[in-house]
Amino acid sequence: MKLVLVPSLLAITLLMGCETTQKTTTQNATNDQIQTSGRTQDLDAAAEKRLALGLGYINRGLFERAKKNLLKAEEYAPDSADVQFGLAYYYQRVLEVEKAESYYKKVIRLDPKNPDYLNAYGAFLCTSKKEYEKAVTYFLKAVDKPEYTSVGESYENAGFCTLEAGDFDMAAIYFQKAMTFNPRLTRPLYGLALMSFEQTQYNKAENYLLKFEAKSKPNADSLLLGYKIGRRLNDRFSMESYGEKLTQLFPNSEQALIYRRMNG
Repeated sequence: MKLVLVPSLLAITLLMGCETTQKTTTQNATNDQIQTSGRTQDLDAAAEKRLALGLGYINRGLFERAKKNLLKAEEYAPDSADVQFGLAYYYQRVLEVEKAESYYKKVIRLDPKNPDYLNAYGAFLCTSKKEYEKAVTYFLKAVDKPEYTSVGESYENAGFCTLEAGDFDMAAIYFQKAMTFNPRLTRPLYGLALMSFEQTQYNKAENYLLKFEAKSKPNADSLLLGYKIGRRLNDRFSMESYGEKLTQLFPNSEQALIYRRMNG
């Protein structure tokens, strides 16, 4: 289950209008050729660059470099919620859950009304901590913020999290709300297909999956679900079609491995 974290993760901009101090001792930043001075505004600018580098390295899988840059960013701007989020996200990605939670809590303390961070913490609670009910409260806090522009995505997150908790009725409500706020979203259709499948409503699941496929490219999850639906409906053509696409497009995926085991 993948949840939407923070929109435009790599485009985070630090908004720190701090006053400039008179200290001008120049320091050479290591490795990534970022120079700083002792002036506060220069430290803020350096922190912003380090944060961007760190997040970029995370997305490239270069976690040691990411950590080095993010810790430097924290050294330059320890009270920046953006920097604290970068570290929270880093520790989440490297599966150090307790450290990640500690940083997420710092983020929320520093910027308790930021809907992006409320949504991100909810996603962490759902996927990493399996605290589904608590996670949904943070998604709903995010959508309550009038300035929030990713309401559909947070309802989508709430839907998948609630589905994981086994509350099908509320999951359906959240998925429908997600598509109401953002009709371009397609993952709620996959969520409804998965939910219907788990409720043994296989024809309904197939209909939702076809709607998903009409609006979105297939992924490993949707192809495996399509195969499972075809199997339940005893549709040999559908089974072969989904299985072939899964092994061709995503041969090394966990879903392809599950498919092979089912046909072993």
